[in-house]
Formats: sequence, C-alpha cells, structure tokens
Amino acid sequence: MHTDWAGASATGLQNDFDSAVEAFRQALVPYLKGDPKPAMELFSRREDVTLSNPLGPPRRGPAEVDKAAAAGAAQVSDGSVRGFEEVSRYSTPDLGYVVQIERAQARLAGSGDMSPIALRVTMIFRREGDTWRVVHRHADPITTPRPVSTVIET
Repeated sequence: MHTDWAGASATGLQNDFDSAVEAFRQALVPYLKGDPKPAMELFSRREDVTLSNPLGPPRRGPAEVDKAAAAGAAQVSDGSVRGFEEVSRYSTPDLGYVVQIERAQARLAGSGDMSPIALRVTMIFRREGDTWRVVHRHADPITTPRPVSTVIET
C-alpha cells in the first residue's frame, strides 16, 4: 500500500479509506444473497456516480446505478464471499481506489446449483464530507489472459 503523506493525520485518513474498502467488501455478503441495499448505501448519491457491472452497459446517476445494482442482485441468491485478491490500493486525502479480484459463489437465477464467480473489479472512492463513498465501480469476468479476438463486437 502506498501513501503520499506523512504524519499522524495521514494515518487517520488512510484508516478511514481502508475501512471504506472493508465496508464494501462486507456489503457484498448480503448482495450475493439478493439484497443490494447495504452495498448501495456506500455509493455516492451525486449525479456523476457510475456503475459498470458485468450484466450490462455502464450506468450513470443514482437512479440508474440503483436500478442496475438491484437487477444484478436479483440474479443471485444464497451466495457467499470466498475471498479477495487485491492487486493495488492507493489513496489521497480525497480520492482512493482499489483493484481486486473478487471470488464468490452463489445460486444464479434459473439454477439450483452453486456457481463460482470471479470478477475483476476497480472501485474509485471519494471523500464526501466526513465519509468515503464509492463513486465508480467496474466489474467484469476477465480474470485470466484472453486472445485479442475476444474484443470483437458481435
């Protein structure tokens, strides 16, 4: 983990950011059981908030982000988090990001079986007042190398 500041005040800010990342990780547990509310409470309510989940195109604004998150949560049930592989984390006093692989399992809509889920995730957090909020989340299933032909639009 890298920081750009020194001194006790920087440590306090970093701990706040680390707590925000951990809070979102904990909010994934109810999400994987079909409840998006705890995760959505951690998102910014400003108009520039964005969500790019693996089930559809990017969404912008609180109403669209809420709708996309609810649609995603409705596709999973009985899920649990299996772990996080953190690639990178960085923060300043007002912005921070984390890049990670999220591993989980859940029952997918229309299936009675538990399925493993792996997502490559980038989340950007912003300090809003005295709290950190998710201002952008991008998640996709690309967790291993792929040939360039996979980017061809069909």
